[in-house]
Amino acid sequence: MAGKFTQHVFNLGFSSGRAIHNLLVDARSSSAHWPSLSEISSIVEVNISSIQLSSIHSVFTYVVSFLSQLPNRYRIWWWNLLQSDPLHVLVETLLIAACIILVVLQRRADWRFSQERKKGAPTDKDIEHLLKDWKENGRKPLVSRKEGTITARSGRGESKYLEAGNGLVVDKIEGSKLFLDLELSKEKNNCKLPQSVLNFATLDYIATSSSPMLRKTALDALKHYGCGSCGPRGFYGTIDAHLEAEEAVSNFLGTEGAILYSDGASASTSTLAAFAKRGDLLIVDEGVNEALLTGINLSRANVRYFRHNDMKDLRRILEKVQQQDVSLKRKATDQRRFLVVEGIYRNWGTLAPLKEIVALKEEFHYRLIVDDSQGMGTLGKSGRGSLEHAGLKPMVHCEILTFSLENALGSVGGMTVGSEEVVDHQRLSGAGYCFSASAPPFLSKVCVESVKRLQGTLDKGEEEVSNFDDMKVNELKEELKKRGMKTTGNKAELQSRLREHGSKAAAGKELTGAALLNRLRENISHLYSTLTNSSHPYALKLRNRLSITSDPLSPLLYLRLADQEATGRTRSEQTLILDQIAHHCLVHGKVAVVSTGGHVKKYLQLVPEPSLRLVASASHDKENVEVLVKALGEAVESVLVHNASQME
Repeated sequence: MAGKFTQHVFNLGFSSGRAIHNLLVDARSSSAHWPSLSEISSIVEVNISSIQLSSIHSVFTYVVSFLSQLPNRYRIWWWNLLQSDPLHVLVETLLIAACIILVVLQRRADWRFSQERKKGAPTDKDIEHLLKDWKENGRKPLVSRKEGTITARSGRGESKYLEAGNGLVVDKIEGSKLFLDLELSKEKNNCKLPQSVLNFATLDYIATSSSPMLRKTALDALKHYGCGSCGPRGFYGTIDAHLEAEEAVSNFLGTEGAILYSDGASASTSTLAAFAKRGDLLIVDEGVNEALLTGINLSRANVRYFRHNDMKDLRRILEKVQQQDVSLKRKATDQRRFLVVEGIYRNWGTLAPLKEIVALKEEFHYRLIVDDSQGMGTLGKSGRGSLEHAGLKPMVHCEILTFSLENALGSVGGMTVGSEEVVDHQRLSGAGYCFSASAPPFLSKVCVESVKRLQGTLDKGEEEVSNFDDMKVNELKEELKKRGMKTTGNKAELQSRLREHGSKAAAGKELTGAALLNRLRENISHLYSTLTNSSHPYALKLRNRLSITSDPLSPLLYLRLADQEATGRTRSEQTLILDQIAHHCLVHGKVAVVSTGGHVKKYLQLVPEPSLRLVASASHDKENVEVLVKALGEAVESVLVHNASQME
């Protein structure tokens, strides 16, 4: 039957083609007119009619019969296949069932998601209300009162709130002083704040934020490059300033290469996640900071924590892993293994015993990752960090060294240094490098000059001599404003003020190199010795009330409540007392310190006790330390005596 149908189709095509061929031949020989569409249609209809209707009916009958027999034929084929190859049938059946289940579940999930979106979607009326509220009241605060408040009690006992982070707006930093924007700060605080306070709060260890030379470098680079780079490093975000910064830091630390990240925290996070993967082993100090812990979580590696700075516990864990290797007949080289520590622990102010850690690393064949964000520029004879302080070197004793540029170097971003393999691997595997916009070029220039400042090779140049006599009054006021000076008075007074400021700047040259680092170490030592001096009248008030938990060599000093004050108090009560002390220092003592109890809680393996954090800087002097100790002594006495009287 199928053969007859094929023959009829062939006859139709052949007849149509022959008719058209004859028409074309006749038209060419006799030059007759071309056939019309109606003539062609009639020819085609005649040829179609040549196919018998009975043949079409028989074809239709065949198709219906074939379709009706198809299930039975498939059943017979499937049964024969099951008898000849049952495994094939089983796999095929499972795959078909899995496909059907996935399609059904996906449609059901999509339906549920659409229903949930419809339930939570705002109506047109809600949208109009939100837009009206936005236009009238602006956006809500980024931090809620419950999450970001430092509580301080007034003399009457009622609570006033000073919002941490959002409550104080810093206008500028000049030397050891923080200048507050009182207008913005008063909007969020119900207390009278001083215009300027001593800065013991920011991590500006070697006074980079107020360095005239670095400010000039930043301004010149900003004029040349503009502000942002507008792209990731791997695409179109790499600029010569970034390469100069990497080369400068690499040469400074004596490594084969360096890689620049655009964020200080993402440097350590991305570095760790780039090298440690699922199945690898990380032995981590439980006191490491949040950025390292984020990288540990992203790596999905196997993690074991040892007690903070406890080398006996570290050895115990390493020996336990070694015993497991023997029992499982596993080689140490079957998985990548790392020790993860900080040079100076950001949340503790303690120094890692790197010599002992390196000895254990080499004994048990591990690699070492060190986050030296707080040690870089503060420790070591030439400011090369914790490794130099311990007599060690990158690449030789520490395979991967990462640190932030946002502390001592006064820039933005972070660096990881090491061998060429370590650096090149991160250019494709470091998430913060591949997917984040690169650092602003003008701040990378600041990094280059900060390294020179540490080395003592910064080109100071000649003092800029300005002809103030040729400047107009508006220009004089603008120049005074840039220098943070008063802009009132006549032209002669303005010129005199600028000349006096210029002469003072010329007289007091900026410290660099060894002199800068020696000043920082002297300030750290003086601050520590003054706080622990039992014969000092104000330090005596701190005795048995506050105790220092940080290392004497660390620029980060942590003070917690002494045992006799902390006993019987909950963590929230201790935090409240330290918040009150910090607030008293700010308002009455005009000194800015940080209370960490309300900040250091989440995302930590080991949460430190509530503390006051003091930061030593090269911009401080002995008089500043005396003001700090006096403010602390008065604040501790006022707060603790007041709380004791309330308890009675």
